[in-house]
Amino acid sequence: MYKQDAVRLRRFAPAAWLAIVVLLLLATIARADTDISHGLLWEISKPGQQPSWLFGTIHSEDPDVVKLPAAVSQAFDASNSVVLEILMDADAMKYSSTAMLMLDGRTLADIIGTPLYTEVAAVVASRGIPELVLNRMKPWAAAVTLSTPALETGEVLDRVLYQDAVKRGKAVYGLETMQEQLDLFDSMPEADQVVLLKEAIDNLEALDAMQAELLAAYKQRDLGRLLAINEASMQTGDQRLADDFQRRLVDDRNQHMAERMQPYLQQGKAFVAVGALHLPGKTGLLERLQQQGYTVTRVY
Repeated sequence: MYKQDAVRLRRFAPAAWLAIVVLLLLATIARADTDISHGLLWEISKPGQQPSWLFGTIHSEDPDVVKLPAAVSQAFDASNSVVLEILMDADAMKYSSTAMLMLDGRTLADIIGTPLYTEVAAVVASRGIPELVLNRMKPWAAAVTLSTPALETGEVLDRVLYQDAVKRGKAVYGLETMQEQLDLFDSMPEADQVVLLKEAIDNLEALDAMQAELLAAYKQRDLGRLLAINEASMQTGDQRLADDFQRRLVDDRNQHMAERMQPYLQQGKAFVAVGALHLPGKTGLLERLQQQGYTVTRVY
């Protein structure tokens, strides 16, 4: 099954990486019996500290995703603080809308040429984004826009968690800033940004199918399959870009997140929610937390 994923993803590797990033991109220990390939909610504990929880999310407004299972709701209710990848407040949204645009007088059409721009404009128009805005977008921003599933309500899981935490008066923190997240793309050479955009427009149907597979794996709480889809997408195409994506968007961020969540875990009763792809694997958060002396126990 995973081998079929690899064969299919070889055809559009750069676009697959981006779609995966958009959707998912978060003492002595008894580890032998801990299977961390399945499960979205984990209790994080250490002697002398109150337990906390780590929850894997996906950027989706699917009703089955947004409606939290009982076990997740109970952990959220019991928490004293909520720790997300970023704070989705007004300042972050304002920064995002500005950082995605070119301010040097150039246009997207100038950079990518009329034929590709015409294709991109047709797709983006169907999503209700004015061409005036599109033509000011940086290539990476246009690629992210194409790789993000079309939303009807905008009430994706991450945002719902943030809004609920604020409504309840819980302390809310971010492990990263919006600037840090967008700089991961903004710092890419412009030529690489154009590659991502071209791959995204050339493989829209395949991306839709892959996003459906990712969502299905998430609903099944199958971290192993999410990881396998990601790894398959990294096996071919521009290997330099693939390695750079894996290092900067997954591995490095996992290390930073594991370090930055320490104060909240030490306080105890923190509900930490990050993209599900940050949880599994040798460099994933579950493994890193175990190396730091925590016991991770699957709750759901």
